[in-house]
Amino acid sequence: MNGPKFAATLTDAPGVPTTAPRPTMPRPPVRSAKPKTADGGDAAAVLRILTYLRLHWLMIAFCGLFLGTALACIAYSLLPAKYESYALLQVASSPTSIAQQNDPTRSKSDFVTYLKTTAQLIKSEFVLNSAMSDTKYKIADLPTLKEQDDPIKYLDEKLQVVYSEGSEVIRVVLEGKRPDDIRKIVDAVKDAYYREVVEKEIQQKATFRLKVEQARAALEDLMRMKVGKTDHSPHIVGLAGDPTLPQGPLPPLPAATGGGIPVASTVQPAAAIAEPEAARKARFNVTLQRIFGLETQIQQFPIILGEKTVEVESLRKQIDALRTGPASQESIAAAEHDPEVMELANRAKVQSDTARYLATVVTNPNSERVLRAKEQAELMDQKFKQAREEKARIIETARRQDEANKLFALLDTAQRDLRNIQERERLTKSQLETARKELNEIPPDAIKPEAEVPLVDPVKTDLMTHNDMYRLLTAQLISLGFELDSPPRVRKLQDASVPSQKDSKKQILGTAFAGMMGFVLIALGVVAFETMNRRVSSLGELTASGPSTVVGVIPWMPDGSTAKDPIKRADVNEAIDKLRSYVAQTWLSRGATTVSVTSPIGDEGKAFTAFGLASSLAQAGYKTLLLDFDLRTPTLHQFAGVSNGVGVCELLRGEFDFRRAVQSLPSGLQFVSAGKWSDEARQAAVGDRLETLLTRLKEPFDCVVLHGTALLTVAESVEIARRSEVVLLCSLYRDTRLPMLTRAAERIASMEVPYSGIVYLGATRHEALC
Repeated sequence: MNGPKFAATLTDAPGVPTTAPRPTMPRPPVRSAKPKTADGGDAAAVLRILTYLRLHWLMIAFCGLFLGTALACIAYSLLPAKYESYALLQVASSPTSIAQQNDPTRSKSDFVTYLKTTAQLIKSEFVLNSAMSDTKYKIADLPTLKEQDDPIKYLDEKLQVVYSEGSEVIRVVLEGKRPDDIRKIVDAVKDAYYREVVEKEIQQKATFRLKVEQARAALEDLMRMKVGKTDHSPHIVGLAGDPTLPQGPLPPLPAATGGGIPVASTVQPAAAIAEPEAARKARFNVTLQRIFGLETQIQQFPIILGEKTVEVESLRKQIDALRTGPASQESIAAAEHDPEVMELANRAKVQSDTARYLATVVTNPNSERVLRAKEQAELMDQKFKQAREEKARIIETARRQDEANKLFALLDTAQRDLRNIQERERLTKSQLETARKELNEIPPDAIKPEAEVPLVDPVKTDLMTHNDMYRLLTAQLISLGFELDSPPRVRKLQDASVPSQKDSKKQILGTAFAGMMGFVLIALGVVAFETMNRRVSSLGELTASGPSTVVGVIPWMPDGSTAKDPIKRADVNEAIDKLRSYVAQTWLSRGATTVSVTSPIGDEGKAFTAFGLASSLAQAGYKTLLLDFDLRTPTLHQFAGVSNGVGVCELLRGEFDFRRAVQSLPSGLQFVSAGKWSDEARQAAVGDRLETLLTRLKEPFDCVVLHGTALLTVAESVEIARRSEVVLLCSLYRDTRLPMLTRAAERIASMEVPYSGIVYLGATRHEALC
């Protein structure tokens, strides 16, 4: 194809006429950007964030998974679920002692006070110190207490002693992060309380009983001595035979056996001739008093046995009620959600619905088919109810197991106490028979009173006083024996339970939140990175935040894959034709002839756009010349498929004629390559020589497309743009930064270029339709 005929050359060759240059277009005033409203700015920001997340969703999912897992593990370890362990102690509402059954309401009246006192003693400092020094559990070496500055204060604050009104059970509760530690601590505190309070109280009673027994023995020796003096002194005649004095050899205190009941002792035999009369009378009095005391105890046994029997029967009834009692509504509701029960319920409902349906559609409601359907529905309903009751009973049994275990423990204790009381009653009756035999062996004359007794006898009075004291000490000694053989008021009911998790919801929510924060942090990092770089990511973002009007949208990336794919190639050609139509109808029709195609910093698709636009104009019938003014990094010759020979650099230096520089392409486009770059060409690319070159080149053509260097990088790019009527600023998807695009647009506006616009490359097919 022949190239266009030029009117003149840059060197004004002789014999070639020159034509008058075209008149220049008036420069319009600099346009001010349209202010954006607050709502528009917010919408653009939201759109940018959503675009960033869409672009990097795979990286956010991948990196967020790792970071979220790490954060979740850290949160799980820093927010451990607390565990709870508890031990049970039983405090009897009244002491189980036979010696105090004369006033059974006395101990019950102070039960609440005793509960409060027990709770305070469990958390007392001496009990906690004893637990810390326990060699069995060694809780002082546990990590839970080692990390505390004051373990005693920690236990006093964290340990809870819980009891409810009307219940004999005390719960010693502790919460902590380490289940093994809290279980050992609860057991250690429980054992320390039992050791320091309950067992020491028993030891104190035993010590006191020993002191009472020693005092009674000393008093017995004193009375024996006084009785001996009375028998041989003339002034105490008449004292013998006094039924209130322990005359004669005093019997030793009966030894306490099981239950505190004294076992019958054998009085030391003495010859009738050697035993004085006063001793016989004293032995008679002591034996008579012992018989009286045993008879009193025997009278109390039926009452005690009756109360204990009632307690045993009450516990048995409670246990039977737990076994045979109806299931609660909670258990029934839980049973209805059992898969087997739900299946039977569905089948029963289906059978019932079938029976009702047959009853409505069959004319004879008493037909065999209807009756058989009703019978099957009733049978299936019975199976459902039986299965539900059985499942509810199983669930209710599991729920009542703890209460049943407590009742069984109480029943075992009550039965053991009942057997002990019955054994004590048998022993007491045996002792009574022995005492009566001893009384019958005493001669009858020992009970005969003397004829005359002095009104006041100091020796006798002193002996009678000691006799009263001896009787009181004996009663106290027997009472202490009963108390020591009776079970303690506080007893261990259950050791520390297996720690169970408590408040695990907080740990689960914290772990889930930490896992989600991993994705959120990665997403925030992506948004922050993209916000700092502000790379063009969509047509909407460019339209909302761009500094100028978007006049062209070219889909797909300008690379080799677009040329190989016919569908993409067709989309690109259509978009370039739309850009050509806009340029021709909007600017060329108004007299514009020079179109400069540039970009902010790099190539950013400007070479692709310049060659495509120029080719489209040429194919549309416009005489079009394409000049490659990217003198330092020329690329247009590659799109044209020609070599970078004589070009713009040579024309600027004045080395060749125009006819050698212009190359005709098959599409009808006239093309001038960049040529060989030199410093002389750089100096000639500004000023009058550039102005003269552009003026001469524009004359024989309808349109001249200039492919310039990036606008913000070198000086000659500004010179090219300033001498153009139209400047197209190219923006490439994910390559052009919005701040740089804004600066380039501001520079174009400062040069008072008549027309300008933005061409967006790398858009989607949907965006290219806009």
